[in-house]
Amino acid sequence: MDRSEFVPDAVLRARLAQLSIVSRRSHGYTHTGSRRSPSSGSSLEVVDHRAYSSGDDYRYIDWNLYARTDELFVKVRESEEALVVHLLLDSSASMASGRPSKFETARAVVAALGWRVLTGRDVLSAASLDIGLDTDFPAGHGHSHVGRFFDFVARLRPSGETDLARAVAAYNSRDLPQGVSILVSDLLTPSATESVTRLAKAGHELTVLHVLDENFVDPFLTDEVQLVDAESGGEIEIFGHEELLRAYRRAVSRWIEELRVFCHSRRVRYVPIMSEWSVEDIVLRRLRQHGVLL
Repeated sequence: MDRSEFVPDAVLRARLAQLSIVSRRSHGYTHTGSRRSPSSGSSLEVVDHRAYSSGDDYRYIDWNLYARTDELFVKVRESEEALVVHLLLDSSASMASGRPSKFETARAVVAALGWRVLTGRDVLSAASLDIGLDTDFPAGHGHSHVGRFFDFVARLRPSGETDLARAVAAYNSRDLPQGVSILVSDLLTPSATESVTRLAKAGHELTVLHVLDENFVDPFLTDEVQLVDAESGGEIEIFGHEELLRAYRRAVSRWIEELRVFCHSRRVRYVPIMSEWSVEDIVLRRLRQHGVLL
């Protein structure tokens, strides 16, 4: 697999370097030299200062030092909190549809987010979710793990049936530290809502990136066509007359809205994305608009 197909280019990396994954609460995972905890009233002793960088909590800026130097510095404590970011990619066969495929776009987004986590101060754990959970990237942090992460992404292929709930349960059973979890999936499985619930109940701040493609949302069919299930291989024949297409579009729109409402009711960010959108548009605009990146 040619990494140029999914690795963020220099321009995207430069813009990503100015952003951070957003966490709205403390998760209690400590690691020296990591981000400031959003909790207040820490009793840890201030032992040093370092230059302010994007993503640092402004509450830890030393304003007295700023008044003397006209430069921003943050207080470094003996132990600071790291954010653990879990990237979970649906690699089932249904993700292969679309042009470009949902999987291609999803993989590029995951690669960009993973690069940002590893080159920042946070910890990355990633996994491929398909019929089981047989491909994963064990937790790591720092630039030295970037190559290993891209190797992990390059190995992934869309195949097999979707059983997200089973895969999520297997991932949760590893008892990894709580943090921000980002699920990237087309959610074409009866267990979609159960999967979301299981991740949220595990204590993660969850974001669902719902990957769709234009032909799925708004198909154009003429005469008689044969539809084949991407995962089971089942076939049905239909006639693409306008009334049927209108009913189909209404059903898809209703399904998407039900998923959005379900996620919001459980304090889960829901972000629909189209496979036809560029990774730059998704990461730098859409995810910022939804508060995933800042």
